[in-house]
Amino acid sequence: MQTKSVSENQIEPSFQPHESFENAGDRERREWAEAGGDWAWQVLKFLQGRRAQEVSLAEVLTTQTYTRSTQREKDALRFVAAQSEQRHLVSDEDRRRLIERDSFLIKFVDGETLGHNDWVTEIRNIPVGVQRAQECDKAMFPKTFHQPILFRWIWGTTVMPCPRTN
Repeated sequence: MQTKSVSENQIEPSFQPHESFENAGDRERREWAEAGGDWAWQVLKFLQGRRAQEVSLAEVLTTQTYTRSTQREKDALRFVAAQSEQRHLVSDEDRRRLIERDSFLIKFVDGETLGHNDWVTEIRNIPVGVQRAQECDKAMFPKTFHQPILFRWIWGTTVMPCPRTN
């Protein structure tokens, strides 16, 4: 029986883009940032509106917002929606509200004349909400992670870039 030498058993070091000693909290925050979680969370919060239930993964896949999104945005929406808490079965009223808010968002993007000035304000404030979340993260944690700007198609080119974090 032959034994392998020590050098054959060693694993060659590979490029590790993340620190090998990353704690669970940092890993969770990094994964959230890399996925564009703040952007997707804000969009899902708009779609949720006054529903008690968060938008579920199954529901988000049925929206026009999801259909219009880029692959990276779809990934972000799925990532955040998969973490939603579903306490009860989704009611017909919850479905109706989701369809209504989703349709409104698409009409906003298409530039159609709309009512609901408060909903328009909510949509326009999504980038502000993302910026606020990133500033809070920066103030609370010594290490922050860069987050891509997603859903530019909702605001056109008027989205103000959020400050890059270190």
